[in-house]
Amino acid sequence: MRPFLNALALFAILTSFQSCQKVIEIDLPPADSKVVVNSFFTDGNPIKVHLSKSIGILDNIIPEFNNATIILSINNVKTDTLYPDNGYYYSHVLAERGKNYSLIVHVPDMDSVSCEDIIPEKTILQNCICTDSVLIDEDGFIINELKLDFEDSSGPSFYEVQLSAKYVIDNNYTSIWFMKNSDPIITSTGLLDYNPKTLIFTDKMFDGKHCSVKIYFATQAYADYNLKITFRSVSESYYKYKERQYAYLFSLENDIFSGMSDPINLYSNIKGGYGIFAGYSSDEKIITISGK
Repeated sequence: MRPFLNALALFAILTSFQSCQKVIEIDLPPADSKVVVNSFFTDGNPIKVHLSKSIGILDNIIPEFNNATIILSINNVKTDTLYPDNGYYYSHVLAERGKNYSLIVHVPDMDSVSCEDIIPEKTILQNCICTDSVLIDEDGFIINELKLDFEDSSGPSFYEVQLSAKYVIDNNYTSIWFMKNSDPIITSTGLLDYNPKTLIFTDKMFDGKHCSVKIYFATQAYADYNLKITFRSVSESYYKYKERQYAYLFSLENDIFSGMSDPINLYSNIKGGYGIFAGYSSDEKIITISGK
């Protein structure tokens, strides 16, 4: 008899909870859509622009535009009208270092937006030295040291380092990631906790001087590999966007395990809209490293 009464009591409790449920409908106001411009451009290539518009919190499809008019000016002179192709807009002219590029974007039935940026002069890597197996971390990963030397020009400068590795034997990629970085030039950015895929830094500690920066990374290479070093001189807008993007991407990964965090706003230099329009130049070096 007692099991029956216990089951009956449990049923009554569950029924009472169910009867107390109330659906609350929230009537959210429609989002104020704005044009979103995304473009990272470099010398020797057409300027490539992706256009979309901002959406509401409950929307899951990002609308794109194929009927926009994008006017390109170079050093404040109207020069080109970008043409659409396969979801992007392209300039007919190739971008050059040291010039100012600006866009005016007209989308039917939406407010026009504008943006501008430059391509900084290229900074040449004078020397690249990789020393393998300088550290072993607590998980047994072998950490290598990469030393980069270059001359910094006077005035504010912004840099980005990207590394990739391919096996010599078959040209397949192998994993690579930054670990145990301690050079003050790198740590002063405060971005290492976000586990960035690239490293960015400024010249605040060596403005107009020779710089020698040490970068530490790990791989899982089992054979000889070619390490490709992409060294970018980036605009201030490029740097500010990446700075916020690292924090934003890290928060997305972190939310899965620890719940929602405070929202992080991405940097934008689009007047009247959202997104980024930023230039950079690159120097590349490839060195062969013995795998373990």
